[in-house]
Amino acid sequence: MSNIEILVDSGSKELFEIFRDTSIGILDLRTADCVSLTSEILPILIKLEKLYLWGTFMSRCDLQMPSSLKRISFKTGECSSEWLCSLLIKLVH
Repeated sequence: MSNIEILVDSGSKELFEIFRDTSIGILDLRTADCVSLTSEILPILIKLEKLYLWGTFMSRCDLQMPSSLKRISFKTGECSSEWLCSLLIKLVH
């Protein structure tokens, strides 16, 4: 399943719980709500290599990234400088 791209336009906590024990390689989250809902399972997606984010992100980034992640791409939307800086700090550590 690591070669499959999952695109989520509208998700729920239950949907993202289904992804918990999978080896998804590409995750395309189309709204900031989807990004927020996936924050708990994101660090345990150990095969995730590409993450595509859509939406508007403010405040601080609370995402924990899996060590397998090789690419984050912002497709459309905007983010605050605080959010972007906190994301970059998380990626460096």
